[in-house]
Amino acid sequence: MPNAPDVSDFRYSTADWAERERLAIFRERIGRMMVKLDPAPLIDSPYYSDARVFALHGLGIGFWTFANLRVERTRELLDGCDDLLMVIGASGNRLVSHRGREQAIGTGEAILMATAETATMTYPSPSRLISLRLPRKALIPLVPNPEDALMRPLPPSSEALRLLTHYVRDIDDLYRSASAELQHLVVSHVIDLAALVIGASRDGEVVAEGRGLAAARLAAVKADVGERIGEYSLSLTAVARRQKITPRQIQRLFADEGTTFSEFVLDRRLVRAHSLLSDPRSNGRSISTIAFEAGFGDLSYFNRTFRRRYGTTPSDIRTAPRRI
Repeated sequence: MPNAPDVSDFRYSTADWAERERLAIFRERIGRMMVKLDPAPLIDSPYYSDARVFALHGLGIGFWTFANLRVERTRELLDGCDDLLMVIGASGNRLVSHRGREQAIGTGEAILMATAETATMTYPSPSRLISLRLPRKALIPLVPNPEDALMRPLPPSSEALRLLTHYVRDIDDLYRSASAELQHLVVSHVIDLAALVIGASRDGEVVAEGRGLAAARLAAVKADVGERIGEYSLSLTAVARRQKITPRQIQRLFADEGTTFSEFVLDRRLVRAHSLLSDPRSNGRSISTIAFEAGFGDLSYFNRTFRRRYGTTPSDIRTAPRRI
């Protein structure tokens, strides 16, 4: 990705271009001008690529799909950027050539490269990946010698890599409405997690675990709750087991936010119930059914907490649209 403003964003898909113009657009407008890469089909057969790429205060994030393609950063396309590039396999397989070495990257695996040096990646079959262009000056305080990790397969089973992948996917649209302060905080969290994946120093590890790792753990817990908010079996113990941390760790994460796990679950359930009650498509369902769908097992408790949260009853929320 080329040097960019503090915040920028673009998307492309080769499927959007006429076949006779596709390769020229892909190579010149996207490859050479925008991402400083030279793409070409591996064999004389249909090829495909799409991407969402954005820059956020020096951090570059890309979500890519390639099939039947060879993508090369040639010496002529080097743009003076001296950052580190982490590539994380999301699905499929790819082969990376960099610094005279070759390395296959499978799903859930990652590797680190230098953006100031040439590299080639080949995608013989459909492959999805996440790329992170990490500002060297932000990484160095946590990982004093990141060059030691170049082209060395990064631990695929590490908690840091799993949380980094999850966290990056979740911030895909966050930065649009976030304040500049929150944007910078998100960038620091990603740098922290990347440092832990690469191998932070002892002092860097302490900083990264207390900042980025904690934030990513909390985000993963909240996402877990959101996915299962309607399940009666949702519990602190069950979430901790799925997230591979202790219940006490989760309690501390919420305590640092000034709340508790139980309060967060109750709030999410009330928000879910309010959304369903406000949706005309739910008019055929009773209030008790909606309460149960939101995870409440006790209708009296639901009515009481709903009124305390919204200052009105579930029935009033349901009938309000009809009075407009």
